[in-house]
Amino acid sequence: MRKDAERNRAAILATAARLIAEHGPDGFSMEDVAAAAGVGKGTVFRRFGDRDGLVRAVVDETSQSWRAESAALLEADDVPADERVITFVATLFDHVIAALPLVTALERVSSRSIACDSNSDLTHHRLAALIAQVRPGADAEFLAHALLAQLRADVLRHLVHQCGLGVPRVRAGVISLARGVLAGDLEHAGGSATMPRL
Repeated sequence: MRKDAERNRAAILATAARLIAEHGPDGFSMEDVAAAAGVGKGTVFRRFGDRDGLVRAVVDETSQSWRAESAALLEADDVPADERVITFVATLFDHVIAALPLVTALERVSSRSIACDSNSDLTHHRLAALIAQVRPGADAEFLAHALLAQLRADVLRHLVHQCGLGVPRVRAGVISLARGVLAGDLEHAGGSATMPRL
């Protein structure tokens, strides 16, 4: 029985991921997923609750490798902290671009989502911790939020598709922003920031 349940869960998640990729974040229903996965509609609802729960589960499943990689970066003391920040940002960019319809769907069901993190806290905490190692006196919490804002699916989709900048150019730009943050080329921001006189 447990094997059947695990098999059904895997089929549902794989089917939902495929339908989202093919039809976009709004182009599928729970009924569509059930029919395509060969399971009863009730099975999908019992397992995931609703459409939002299903989207979160799909993104959790497809982002496991990136989450493991980001966790390893925190422990990679043999790699300079600035290189780990750049790797974090670059690999997160690659993950979001590769899973753009899925991440877009997650952002629509979770206002606190960042890339593959439906609650945003874990991804933000990891990046802020890495930035703080490079710039101990900086507002790492704010800088992490500012960098992660550039990695939202809606932002990347706008830059790549609406603005026509292309993935390589946008990727290079995001990494350049991260390097600027680490080099301290940006003005101090946060509570101590003041507006310049006009």
